[in-house]
Amino acid sequence: MDEATNVIERPSTAEAVDGATTGPRRPAPAWRLRYNPALDGIRGMAVVVVLLFHAGYAGVRGGYLSVSTFFTLSGFLITSLLLGERSSRGGIDLLAFWSRRIRRLLPASAATLVAVAVGSRIWSELSHPGVGGDIVAAALQVANWRFLFDDQAYADLFSSPSPVLHFWSLAIEEQFYWVFPVLTVAVLAVTRGSIKAYGAVLAALVAVSAVATALLGLGERTAIYYATYVRMGEILIGALLAVAVALGLTRVRAVTRLALPLGGASLAAMVWCWANLEQETPFVSRGGLLVYSLLSAALVLSVSVPGLMRRVMAFEPLRLLGLVSYGVYLVHWPIFLVLDPQRTGLDRFPLTVLRVGVTLAVATASYFLVEKPIRRGWSAPAVPMPALAGLAVVTVLLVGVTVPAEPGSGASADIEALWADSAKFQDPKAVPADALIGVALGDSTMLETARGLGAWGAQSGEIVLPYTRVTNALGCSVSRGGERRSRGAVGPVPAECAVWADTIAPEVARLRMIYGRVDFAIVQTGPWEVTDRKIPGDDRFRSPGDPVYDRFLHDEFARATDLFLEQGVVVLWLLAPQIDIGRNEVPPPESPYPESDPARMDRVNEIIQDVADERQGAVTIDLPGYLRRQDGGEMDDGLRPDGVHFTLDGAYEVSREFLAAEIRRAVRYEPLPTPRDGTAAPVTSLSP
Repeated sequence: MDEATNVIERPSTAEAVDGATTGPRRPAPAWRLRYNPALDGIRGMAVVVVLLFHAGYAGVRGGYLSVSTFFTLSGFLITSLLLGERSSRGGIDLLAFWSRRIRRLLPASAATLVAVAVGSRIWSELSHPGVGGDIVAAALQVANWRFLFDDQAYADLFSSPSPVLHFWSLAIEEQFYWVFPVLTVAVLAVTRGSIKAYGAVLAALVAVSAVATALLGLGERTAIYYATYVRMGEILIGALLAVAVALGLTRVRAVTRLALPLGGASLAAMVWCWANLEQETPFVSRGGLLVYSLLSAALVLSVSVPGLMRRVMAFEPLRLLGLVSYGVYLVHWPIFLVLDPQRTGLDRFPLTVLRVGVTLAVATASYFLVEKPIRRGWSAPAVPMPALAGLAVVTVLLVGVTVPAEPGSGASADIEALWADSAKFQDPKAVPADALIGVALGDSTMLETARGLGAWGAQSGEIVLPYTRVTNALGCSVSRGGERRSRGAVGPVPAECAVWADTIAPEVARLRMIYGRVDFAIVQTGPWEVTDRKIPGDDRFRSPGDPVYDRFLHDEFARATDLFLEQGVVVLWLLAPQIDIGRNEVPPPESPYPESDPARMDRVNEIIQDVADERQGAVTIDLPGYLRRQDGGEMDDGLRPDGVHFTLDGAYEVSREFLAAEIRRAVRYEPLPTPRDGTAAPVTSLSP
């Protein structure tokens, strides 16, 4: 996404770049760096795809892949520049390289982050939970790790998106700029300047990235997109291409002859990927990103030799857009968030025209007023670059850390603190005598509900939900095993989703030893239960309403319920509200996902009700009924903006206004089951 559009042209001499010669040794001539407008054209094309993808057009639902094109192009250009400098000057000036990168990237980036920080106090669309921390991470060039490891990252994916979410890719490139030149200098020093040996090292690093991709692709999809060591493979493929060009690849007659069909085929394949490969497609997380980067490398190679492909990709509008593509990428996402359909009242096409027009205006102003003057030395020597960089970073950090954790909503910071304060109940002496002790089981919807319920309990002293390993991992339903198909992607149900079968009994026993009693178990599930499913031992996808699948769910729900009842614990099943999968997807689905069919969730709730009706000590709580009585209904944007999970605010509100009272009522009047060993269950102070 930055400007280094020079390419190395290998000198037409007999000297081999790696120092091996076939004749008398002569001084190697300097390589020439020549501007190639087609590379700016590729950059312009890629940013167009990003804009359309973020504008929500279904025809580019794979448009996120164009970021990979930026990665590969950056690897090619930076490696070319480093090798060219070493050839022409006999070495690589690391400080000068980093100074150029700082001049190119930091000013516009810092200005964008400051603008987002200020804007988050003005526009609710930029008031993402934790935006201050996001800004700080972006300023420190570690945004990708922030979004990967932040405790709130998973939940944030199902609420308003961060206005600096797109900085994850910039962080990976910036990390590359800091580390890769050092690696290049070290390898070339050890190998005495052998470009072939240098290329072998890069190939080995690509192999490491491929192995990491293969391992993580089995379940850690978030890391596939955010982890530097995974995405670095796409950059290194571009670096390998630069090495091949330095070794004379573009002078091979077959390459020049095949440039047009190679470039045309790779471009056609890339267009197909943009149109068809959704993020949930298993192929993408199982090596597809590296395969796509090979297509990008083939396109770059095709324009690195004279011919029709170079002329096509040098199309002037694309070239000009490529010149300002860095600024376009920086500012487009927060602009898109602020200029949303609700604020503007515009339909898709006119809204896109407005968004893109404002983005281009801001990016062009940034290019001519900020980026270009500073890059060309406008600040030197009066303001040394290290001082300017330090000042910019400090400014962004100061602004970022002063942004409220959740601007525009005074409650969330307090509720987050209440949730954290619930840790005090780890000490049984801190638990009020009349508090109810509970344990939670379920998927990510239960996780969010439990956080709000725990926050209310910390404030009121009514409810205690101690940490327990009974709660499933994210992405797990109560039902176990088999395969599921969600949003078109098929994959096995993770093995950790079966953990409750072995942990319920010992965890209840452990909590009873600590607190003297366990009053209730609360269970919430649904979103994963309504997906298409191959149950264990079956080779057919089924869904709620299919008698075989209904029996499977009934047996799984009954098993979980019975394990709690055997321990003398009242079981409270939350009936599941309707869901709208993909509500915040970019681009949105062309039609509702099958999981969003109301009939599926209705059937799951019927099964839950049947399980509870069949058992003394098990009851249901009508959460959908409560939500339907609210102004926004079951799909209230204020409570469940993603159509699936409560926000922390929403979970707290529902707990305060409804859920806590329902839990107390159920535990008070529901006869406590007898523990499996036949001893009397502990009687709570609320029992009649």
